[in-house]
Amino acid sequence: MLRTGDAEPLVLRRRAPSGEAGRRALLLHGLGSSESCWDAFVAHRPPDLELWTAGLPWRAGGTYAVAERDDTAWITEAIRRTPGGVDVVIAHSYATVLLLTLLTGMAAAGRDPREELGIQGVVLVSPFYRQRPEDFTWAELPGFLDLLRLGAEDGILARSRKPLAADLRAEMAERSCEQLGPHWVVRHLHAYLRTPFLPVGLVGLPVHVVTGDQDPIAPPDEGATLAARLGNASIERIDGCAHTPMAERPDRFSLAVQQFLTTLPAGHPPAAVN
Repeated sequence: MLRTGDAEPLVLRRRAPSGEAGRRALLLHGLGSSESCWDAFVAHRPPDLELWTAGLPWRAGGTYAVAERDDTAWITEAIRRTPGGVDVVIAHSYATVLLLTLLTGMAAAGRDPREELGIQGVVLVSPFYRQRPEDFTWAELPGFLDLLRLGAEDGILARSRKPLAADLRAEMAERSCEQLGPHWVVRHLHAYLRTPFLPVGLVGLPVHVVTGDQDPIAPPDEGATLAARLGNASIERIDGCAHTPMAERPDRFSLAVQQFLTTLPAGHPPAAVN
């Protein structure tokens, strides 16, 4: 386990070693989530894939607030601090927006993430993305807070080892949002509102988008729009999943990742779009 800084805003942990000639993946959780959202995937991981998780500042129980800093810097730091380097970054929810922001910024500046960061491919799980600024409306703003509560409840349900009553889940989700605080909520919304301005077509890395067909938080149609606009992407929609397919259908999610890994030597994601 690696920690950085006095307040320990970033924690790196190796979750699964690889065999010979294996690849290394870094797993990035979403807002108010934690490394545990990947537990089921770790147990079902593709063979020879070494896994590291990053406990990021916006995790559940993490830093209540941090000094104003570009949140993509935390992702860059996590990638660069992963021992041995990172071949594939797998990001979920809020982390998908930050990773996209990082990659598009590098591409616009003529910088290659393969050369600078060693990344060969990216998997975006339940991404947030809208194509035009007008796709955001004033009327929906109050609903964003409800979606964040729903996201917290979805994460609790996915990580629970036993069934939880609906009122208990709602109470736990509200408490989780209170612990998270308004600081991260505003940063999430700000990052989301910027997605129409990201030049995603410049991203040349192979990208595989994975969505749940029943996701009420990050609509799967947004993932489809993003995949269509990326320069080198494919998409897979997993049936019977909400916002956390890696926890809800870890076997199916692992297969999607494994299939994506087989395409990396060719430099492009799977040709089929589901």
